[in-house]
Amino acid sequence: MVEEYEFITDDKSLREKREKDGLGQGDRAIFQSMQTGDGLIEIKSVEQFKALAQAASDRFDGLREIVKVMTHDQALFIRMLRVDKGYTWRAVAEACYVQNWEGYDREQWAPPSNQLMGMALCEKAAEFFGEDYEQPPWN
Repeated sequence: MVEEYEFITDDKSLREKREKDGLGQGDRAIFQSMQTGDGLIEIKSVEQFKALAQAASDRFDGLREIVKVMTHDQALFIRMLRVDKGYTWRAVAEACYVQNWEGYDREQWAPPSNQLMGMALCEKAAEFFGEDYEQPPWN
């Protein structure tokens, strides 16, 4: 018997769309894991959760440094993906990764569908328009 898993996310696009458009490979892998349980990490304590949250926060801070080189044209591209097309944060990261933009540290970006990188990209792009990536129309 396969256990049921609950998926919690702040990504409005991921919560609202589970069809192919706007989802990255990482998103599809997560939905597959939810169905089978394969690859899921069970959090067994508050301490473990806090450690994972701190690691994610530290990683996000590092990715924010990488996106400081963003241009206005790149911000427009990211806004089109996220706001107009409803891409998830992972799908935004993946779509931008293949652009191979100059000045971005691709080794630090890995994997291409890195959700935290997608969030950092959206956060920086939203700043170009005086908007907040965690609020409408971004999320």
